[in-house]
Amino acid sequence: MIASHHHFDHAGGLRAFAAEGVTVIAHDANKAFLEKTLAAPATVNPDRLAKSGKKGTVEGVGARRTLTDGTRTVDIHHITDNVHHGGLVMVHLPKEKLLSEADVYTPPAPNAPPAASVNPSWVSLADNITRLNLTVDQILPLHGRMVPLTDLHKGIGR
Repeated sequence: MIASHHHFDHAGGLRAFAAEGVTVIAHDANKAFLEKTLAAPATVNPDRLAKSGKKGTVEGVGARRTLTDGTRTVDIHHITDNVHHGGLVMVHLPKEKLLSEADVYTPPAPNAPPAASVNPSWVSLADNITRLNLTVDQILPLHGRMVPLTDLHKGIGR
């Protein structure tokens, strides 16, 4: 399980996955917090992890980590220079030219008027894609709908 960051709306189900023996992969900045969260007792209302008797495992990621089964590749990248959270990671599927991210870019509704100002998080995402030389056709935000990369570029005036 790849945790984009530690905020509740992106880490809320990690204990259930840990109960199944799934390792959580997160940026190093989030590792200690998530380890503490998975180790915390759930005594008032025991959840799956508390009932399983298992301990959650968290693996940290620095700038990049690649996972592969020999057929498919998943690249995890740290999103640098972002105001939302210093430990954000995004997931790139090179073969599919798909990028998934959380809380950095949420596409506006179709045909919405342009924003009055450029969102610095959107610029950060575009800059990170360029810096990492990622081939991306589609962005799959964890909030919002899948859109072509050109929508991000249009939103920041590039």
